[in-house]
Amino acid sequence: MVLDSTLISALIVLLLGLIAFVFFTWSNTRGAREHTENIFQQQHLVRTSPDVHRLSQAVHLLRPSVRLGFDYIIKQDDGKLPYISEWDTGGSMPTQAELDDALKKVAAIDCTGYAAMRRSEYPSIEEQLDAAFKARHGDTAEQEMLDNRIQQTKEKYPKSDNAL
Repeated sequence: MVLDSTLISALIVLLLGLIAFVFFTWSNTRGAREHTENIFQQQHLVRTSPDVHRLSQAVHLLRPSVRLGFDYIIKQDDGKLPYISEWDTGGSMPTQAELDDALKKVAAIDCTGYAAMRRSEYPSIEEQLDAAFKARHGDTAEQEMLDNRIQQTKEKYPKSDNAL
């Protein structure tokens, strides 16, 4: 079979198109994989470092529409505080003063939530007064049960300088 020049040209164009398709698919797949790994690293950092978690909350408080790993990247060098290393969104990056104010608000929210969790597990004042009355009249079982519950709550949610 003899191939004429038109058929050869068509096969070459088809082959070049196929090569271009494979190249673009490979390139996009590689880029998506790198982006996914970057997001995974950011989420892992947020889960394992309380300082990074607070910084990401502060950024979200200031710029609710930006997304960690997509629009900005947080890094934390050994022994240092985390910082925003990349800001890839159209909006302006928060200033250090804005971040400091937002971090104070985040810390206040954390403390309030921690105290509320602690408070919700304590027996009510009415329960404690009733148990104290019964204990003064010889029935200490309920008082001992409430004392154990209070001690468990204190151990579960210990007070510290950060949680006051």
